[in-house]
Amino acid sequence: MALRITLGDLLHECAEKFGDRPFLIIAETGETLTYREFEVLTNRVAHGLLENYSDALSYVDIFLENSAEYLAISYALKKVNAIEVSINPAMRDMPLARMIDQTGTKLLFTSSQQLGALDQIRDLIPSVQTLIMLDGVDEARSLFPELEVVRFEEILSSCEDHIASPAKDTDIATILFTSGTTGVSKGCLLSHRYAVRTAENMIEPYRVTAEDCVYCIYPLSHIGPAYYDVLPTMMTGGRVVMRQRFSVSNFWPEVKKYGVTWFMMLGSVQQLLWAHPPCPEEKDHKVTRCWGTPAPVPKKDFDARFNLHLIPGGGYGSTDAGWVVTPQWDEPGGIVLPHFEVEIHDENDDPLPPGQAGEMVVRPLEPGVMSSGYFDMPERTLESWRNLWFHTGDIGRMDEQGYFYFMHRISERIRVKGEMVSAFEVEEGALTHHDIQDCAAIGIPGEMGEEDIKLFVVRKHGTEVTEEDLIQHCKGCMARFMVPKHIVFLEEMPRTSSGKPEKGKLAALK
Repeated sequence: MALRITLGDLLHECAEKFGDRPFLIIAETGETLTYREFEVLTNRVAHGLLENYSDALSYVDIFLENSAEYLAISYALKKVNAIEVSINPAMRDMPLARMIDQTGTKLLFTSSQQLGALDQIRDLIPSVQTLIMLDGVDEARSLFPELEVVRFEEILSSCEDHIASPAKDTDIATILFTSGTTGVSKGCLLSHRYAVRTAENMIEPYRVTAEDCVYCIYPLSHIGPAYYDVLPTMMTGGRVVMRQRFSVSNFWPEVKKYGVTWFMMLGSVQQLLWAHPPCPEEKDHKVTRCWGTPAPVPKKDFDARFNLHLIPGGGYGSTDAGWVVTPQWDEPGGIVLPHFEVEIHDENDDPLPPGQAGEMVVRPLEPGVMSSGYFDMPERTLESWRNLWFHTGDIGRMDEQGYFYFMHRISERIRVKGEMVSAFEVEEGALTHHDIQDCAAIGIPGEMGEEDIKLFVVRKHGTEVTEEDLIQHCKGCMARFMVPKHIVFLEEMPRTSSGKPEKGKLAALK
């Protein structure tokens, strides 16, 4: 592959090179597209966008479940030099409205599964003019008579030719949202080179080859499936088996059925697999390695039960920092990649010696390999970049050999089921309940690994809202992974001298 290449041109090179090799398999149906067939679909989408919506291609939103169409739309946008704004299909209410409204998008790709969420925020997304529907066109037209509603197939052009992108590889290709370190979710500006370098840096340590098949079970709105699973597989000529969402009961049967050879485990997947009753397929498969943290049991036990090699933890990546540290094949410490410089700093931002724990700070040694900041949030970008370093909000240490070890977070991000949750947005949603006066969310260790959300609540005087009332309210106004698992009612919220909830004291409460 060329070093400096855009994602649309990269797909074209792969289609030319791998042609009729199978590329994408949809797990639920078995539908299979070869490299050539996938690029033809992508080209038809790209030409259709240029033919029908050339004036609406600055920012284009995708609010969809995983599918072949989703992936084709994503790469078509790269070919026409539009910026993809990819939104987690689980998002709801105000966070969803902010993500759509922030870029002033006119064009939104979605499906019937998301119409209820869009109807809930219709007055908060005034820039949207057109819905392109994978299904549910009649329902969408009934709900949104003021919008142009188009069936996905209607935008497909008859032209199948590749469109060479006019972009530079350091130009922005995608906006993906992260909770960042504080406040609302932020749109990370990610370049073509960010994506390509991330994928390149997966290939050698994970030993990815043309004979491999990866199992992709996370939303394409994340860097993990988009750049850790799909892209390195594409670059090497392998196969991608894609699901709409993780299913523990289907996991091993599908792994065996499709000849999966490797996968990543984010969030509680490791714990769920370990807790699930044994089945014959969990040993009888072609998987040779997997990666994920935290492991629910010692590595040797996990390896023995599932007949594979669990690559030890040690990797580190985030949407804003990029894929900075790659794990070793047999050792726990991670290796800092050559495109980055990493230090461990104390609270005064001074470097710490090897072995001491502090905040991990990062800076690039090459253009475009980290996020180019947060969209329309210059103050948040400056807040994260201090003293010429990006501050991750994560605590780690480095040993004498330069190996990195992640320890825990100091930011207000809460890691739940593979998702980075903004504590602010949990609080924002809870406060829309008319009986809640004040609240504060923190992360606590969860039973299935990672964290659970614990919400501390002060009721309005004279009200008697219950835990179940509040949980049901949260289910209606936020993504399912954002709903607090634990709720504690307080008479008064402890606050710092600056008036913020004193979360250190809250964390100490039983």
